[in-house]
Amino acid sequence: MKSDTLSLTHERVDDIPLLLGFMQQLHFPVVLERHLGSHHLHRGLSNGWLATVWLAFLLSQSNHRKVSVQDWARNHPHILQTLLGQPIRPVEFSDDRLSIILGRLQDADWPALEADLWQATCEVYEISYQCVRLDSTTSFGYHTITPDGLMQRGHSKDHRPDLPQLKLMAAAAQPTSHLLACDIVPGQSADDPLYLPLIRRVRQQLRRPGLLYTGDCKMSALATRAELVAEKDYYLMPLPRTGDAAAEIDNWIDDAVLGKHPLQKLTRSDAKGKKVVFAHAYERQRPQSSTVADQEVAWTERVQVIRSLELAKRQAKQLDERLREAVAALQKLTPPVGRGHKQYREEEALRAAVTAIQEEHRVVGLLMVTWQRQEQQQTRYRGSGRGGPGRPTYTKTTVRYVIAAVQRNETAIEQAKARQGWRVQVTNLPTSRWSLREAVLLYNGGWSVERDFHLLKDQPLGIQPLFVREEEQIVGLTRLLTIALRVLTLSELQVRSGLAEADEKLIGLYEGQPKRTTAYPTAGRCLKAISRMEITATRVQAGQQVQWHVTDLPPLLKRTHHEAVAFITHTVYPPHQGRRLTVPVPLAGGCRKKFIRQSRYAKDGHRVVESEFARHLSFRRHGPDKLHESGMT
Repeated sequence: MKSDTLSLTHERVDDIPLLLGFMQQLHFPVVLERHLGSHHLHRGLSNGWLATVWLAFLLSQSNHRKVSVQDWARNHPHILQTLLGQPIRPVEFSDDRLSIILGRLQDADWPALEADLWQATCEVYEISYQCVRLDSTTSFGYHTITPDGLMQRGHSKDHRPDLPQLKLMAAAAQPTSHLLACDIVPGQSADDPLYLPLIRRVRQQLRRPGLLYTGDCKMSALATRAELVAEKDYYLMPLPRTGDAAAEIDNWIDDAVLGKHPLQKLTRSDAKGKKVVFAHAYERQRPQSSTVADQEVAWTERVQVIRSLELAKRQAKQLDERLREAVAALQKLTPPVGRGHKQYREEEALRAAVTAIQEEHRVVGLLMVTWQRQEQQQTRYRGSGRGGPGRPTYTKTTVRYVIAAVQRNETAIEQAKARQGWRVQVTNLPTSRWSLREAVLLYNGGWSVERDFHLLKDQPLGIQPLFVREEEQIVGLTRLLTIALRVLTLSELQVRSGLAEADEKLIGLYEGQPKRTTAYPTAGRCLKAISRMEITATRVQAGQQVQWHVTDLPPLLKRTHHEAVAFITHTVYPPHQGRRLTVPVPLAGGCRKKFIRQSRYAKDGHRVVESEFARHLSFRRHGPDKLHESGMT
């Protein structure tokens, strides 16, 4: 009896179908192709699809280098051709083609592209936001500085002032942290003039008047606040302790410390649901006016003086630590006489050294330092040679100044601690809509854009350092990474909202901690967990019979990305007359508007969807023990 040779070919699937399906659900290939375009002689995959697959590689492999994409595509030919529905040539993801993508991203109408990405997202998901948070960050690289180039040395937020950098000004929805818009400017640019251009873009993109914009103290320029008032929008930001505002802030804090204004206790609920006091504050109003577009704008501004109890406690602890360090440094300032021990012979020199230590540790006026003059007299013979009874002598006096005591000025220390933990924020929000407590809680919850920056610099995006040299490549790659950031935050929002609706927690996301659960999984951890599952497609050929087997999807994947799983199996390709695949999908779906255009419910409560994905891959959903039963040997 003739036996056929069994041939097995393995191809890792991992999170590629999820990422591509998720981005196709958001119409990324269409939107990107609309703005990037393709040359009339262009063959193969369109630039929109090339950019979409590159985004999937970037998120799956935590690597934004162009040189690695082509080898990755060669290792996943069947899965990519199946999901894209068209053949992939070896040259598709070459360095040259990817460079063209970055160049077209740099030349594209970036505001229009971001607006279309937002519109495409809103067609599928409903992203709620209380306000828009704005801030800037930097990203460095090992580049050569040119006079008018993008990469310049400036104030580094990455603690690398020795390297050239670019600056990214971004606006994100709060509290979802979904990126709305961003601008890329040279690294030495100041933040102040970057707010208004981005605010105008966001206002046009969202098409919603009366928005609240928040930011740090660099956003508090009078011109910025005046234009927001003129456009019928709202603002909320702290005032900087610089310029004329510094004296006003000190006076407002003095009024609170001296009891001239009664303080209101602000409460919030802790993790156990218990109300706790987190701040003391009071509010006052002041008139403001400015000129916008040759028109006078006047309004009443609310000035909120707040003392955070946690911040005050932390600053008090830091002050005590600085005092201990200053005391130790002062006591070591005048060591005993000995070899290598510096002695102070002049009182002014010691006084200057004491002041320098106090300034270094920021404790001027909080320590009382006393020192004393010590004299040592020594009788010596005049001239050289041995002394004798009648030889003339003289007395040499050596003076040194020694610190006698270092004491804490407790009265001054308590006064300094009473002035810690304060900030002053201003807003034009109406009191009827936002109370003092609500305004403070709103600003305290403004971590959205800062978290986006953390995701942009951490894995899987890892924007720094940038591995491209040309300026158009730098701009294009940075824009591509911000698009990937949108995919990351949106998928994370989907998973978290689904868990919140089902009141569930996820398990199995943490390496080495298999029983650890979380209700707030990050997209990065979900992608890593899926990669560890090693989902594999195996091509089984026995003679003329060819079948495919895919690793059974783990429960974690079905729970975290059930929408993407259902979308891939149903809408990656048009419905057809094929067999069906039952995909267990929890009925709670999160913040989505659309789930599956055509779906039915089975009797067991699972959604039954057309398995186009399974048909194209010819997947047979059976375990390894059933290979023999299906005719494979």
